[in-house]
Amino acid sequence: MLAESWIPVPPEADDTGDAPPPPSFDAAAPEYNELVRRLARCTPFIKWNELTVQVRELETELTGLKGSEAEAKGAELEVLRVALADAEAAVAELKTSFMEDPLALVPWMQALTDLADGGMSTFDVSGATWPYCALRQLFGEMPSGAPPAGFFDGVERVLGTFKRRYERERGPNRVQLLLKLAPNVFSDAWAVGGEAGAAAAVEAYVERARNNVFGPDGGVTPEGVPEPLDLVQLVWWDFQSADPLPVLKALQRIATDQVEVNEETDEVAITEPRKIRGIGLVDFPAEQLKAVIQAGVEHSVLVRSAAPVLALCARYGIKVLARGGTLGGLLSDKYLGAPPPDPVKGDPDLDSVPACLDMVNNIGGWSKLQGALAVVKAIADKHGVKPETVALRWQIDSGCFPLVATRWGRRVWRQFGYEGWGSPEQNGGRPGVDAALFQVESFLDVEDVRKLEALAAVHAS
Repeated sequence: MLAESWIPVPPEADDTGDAPPPPSFDAAAPEYNELVRRLARCTPFIKWNELTVQVRELETELTGLKGSEAEAKGAELEVLRVALADAEAAVAELKTSFMEDPLALVPWMQALTDLADGGMSTFDVSGATWPYCALRQLFGEMPSGAPPAGFFDGVERVLGTFKRRYERERGPNRVQLLLKLAPNVFSDAWAVGGEAGAAAAVEAYVERARNNVFGPDGGVTPEGVPEPLDLVQLVWWDFQSADPLPVLKALQRIATDQVEVNEETDEVAITEPRKIRGIGLVDFPAEQLKAVIQAGVEHSVLVRSAAPVLALCARYGIKVLARGGTLGGLLSDKYLGAPPPDPVKGDPDLDSVPACLDMVNNIGGWSKLQGALAVVKAIADKHGVKPETVALRWQIDSGCFPLVATRWGRRVWRQFGYEGWGSPEQNGGRPGVDAALFQVESFLDVEDVRKLEALAAVHAS
C-alpha cells in the first residue's frame, strides 16, 4: 500500500513505430482533480489567495489617490507585494512537494485527509481487535542493543507519515495521534529490573514512537524543545503475572516536565521537557487502578457492561474513550430488514464480520438487533440524521468520546452513514457526517433517551 503511487505509468514504447501517440492532458483525470482540491485547501494557497485579493483592491484604490495619502498607500502596497511573493514561493514549494513525495496522493492518504478536513482529526492506532504482528515481536530474540519491538510500529509509521504530510499542508498541531504501549511482559526488558528496567524500556519505546510519528529529524519546536506525543495508552496483558505500576511510574515521569529551582533567585528552569502530553489505560478493571485515565471501554446503546467503570470515571473526573458505538457498523440503514452478513464473503462496511456476529449473539440474536435498529432508525428519521449519528451522539451524551474505525478510500465516510464527502444533492455539500453530531446541545430529547434506555434494558435481559 505504501508503495502505491498516483502517477500513472505509461506503456513501454512499441519498436514497430505503430504505437499510438501519448494521451493529451486530461484536466478531469482523478489524480489531477485530487491535486487541485488538496492545493485549494492548503494554508499557503489560502494565504496567497487572501493576499492577492488585498493587493488588487489596494491597487484599484491607489489609482484615485494623490500626494501623501498615495505615498502611504504605496508603502502599504509594497509590504503586501513582498508578503505575496513569499506566499507564492510557499505555494510553489508545496506544489513541488506533491511531485517529490510518492505517498502524497495515494488513496489511504486522501482518505485520512478527508477525515481530518471534515473535523475528525484525532486518530487511534488500532481498532477493536489486535493488529497482526510477527511472532518474533512476541517471543523472538531481538538484536543486541535494539529497542524492544512494538505491536503498533507499522500503524504508527503510517499515521505519522500522514500527520507530517497533513500539517505541512494545513499548518502545525492539526492532527492528534493516540498511541498504545503494549509491553511484552514475556521479555526481560519489561519483566525484570524493577522500576529501573521499566524506565529504560519506556524510554526506548517513547524514542521509537517519536521516530515513527515525527520522523528521525522531526519532533522539535522552533524553540528547540522536543514536541511531545499527544497520548500514550497502556495495554496490560496479565495483572496476575506482572505489575503495571513500574511502567505507569515511568510514563508519569516522561509526561511531566523535570524542573530545577535556583535557590538564590527562586527561578524555575525546565531541565528535561516532557515527551508525552497525556497517559491513558486500555481496558483496565476499575478495581486495579482508580486514579488514572480509563480508555477504550466498549459502551453503546445496546452494550452497557462498562456502566460501573463509567460511574467511577465520572466520580474522579476521568475522560473515557468508548468503542463499539455503532456495533462495528451494524447500526446502519444497510442492515435494517437485511439478512445477517456472511462471515465467509465478508463485508467492507463492518469492522469485522465475526466480531459483529459475536456482538449480535451477545445481545440476543439478529431478530433482536432488527428491533433495536428499527428504534434507532425511527429516532434518526425524526431528527433528519443517520442511525449512526444517533448511536454516536448517545455515547457523547453518556460522557464518552466515541472511537470509530476508519474505512479506506471511497468508503471513508461510510461509518457515519454517507457514501462520500457530499454534494449539493447529498448531505448539502457538507463532509460525510451529520453536523448535529458535533453540536454542543444534544439533539436527543427526553423521549429519545427513554426509548434508548428501554432498549438497553430489553437487550440486557
